[in-house]
Amino acid sequence: MKFIHLTDIHLMAPGVPLNGGDPAANLSRVLADIAEWHADAAFCVISGDLADEGDPAAYGWLQEQLAAFPLPAFLMLGNHDVRENFLSIFADHPRDGGGFVQHSHEAGGARFLFLDTLTGGSDVHDGELCSARLAWLEAELEAAGDAPVFLFLHHPPFDIGLPYVDDIKLRDPEGFHAALRKGRNIRHIFYGHIHRMTYVNWRGYSFTSLPSTNHQIPLVPERAGSEYCVEPVAYGVVQVSDDQVTVHFDAYLDRPGQGAVS
Repeated sequence: MKFIHLTDIHLMAPGVPLNGGDPAANLSRVLADIAEWHADAAFCVISGDLADEGDPAAYGWLQEQLAAFPLPAFLMLGNHDVRENFLSIFADHPRDGGGFVQHSHEAGGARFLFLDTLTGGSDVHDGELCSARLAWLEAELEAAGDAPVFLFLHHPPFDIGLPYVDDIKLRDPEGFHAALRKGRNIRHIFYGHIHRMTYVNWRGYSFTSLPSTNHQIPLVPERAGSEYCVEPVAYGVVQVSDDQVTVHFDAYLDRPGQGAVS
């Protein structure tokens, strides 16, 4: 089976720039590219930071775009989102019994778990999986049994060597790791937040992340001269079989005649 992963779209009002790009215009391009070339995918996941300022109008615009999108889209929350504002627009989006925007989905014989790591609060950017959310995760992993499991979360539980994002990673990585150990067949974990393309093997679990669809965090901030930079944007095309997981990073605007909107 095939599915699509994108992250950190940071929507503003259409036409309003952010850190060197136009988030709405760039997302329109990525959705159009996926619709043209990957309409056979089972679903699409957008793993957080949907709206840069948690503005209901940005969520409303996203809802309008997804209404014409050919794939089912599962949305997740990041540190820039506001849970209450998101739910005021996406009132029917799946959530757990505690009202957190996390749920499971079964497809192709596998279970997909989408976690809500939003801590909430004014200018709070590190992530959290409270005891209720961790209990939900443990229950889902136990219920999956031997079925393949794929996890998605916004905040990583580890450092990647960039203090700017390492300081705002997931709180209590030990609690998250203890929950993961309830799983018998976790195949891969996808995350966002860091605005970079990475592969990480953490305590035996494989993780991949993606660039933002709008702006990136430089590997060497001193070289870029800023905490943000303009680098190629990409989305993930994931192919899963019984004995293999392949993640393609499609730099969909880095082609002749294309270009990010600024």
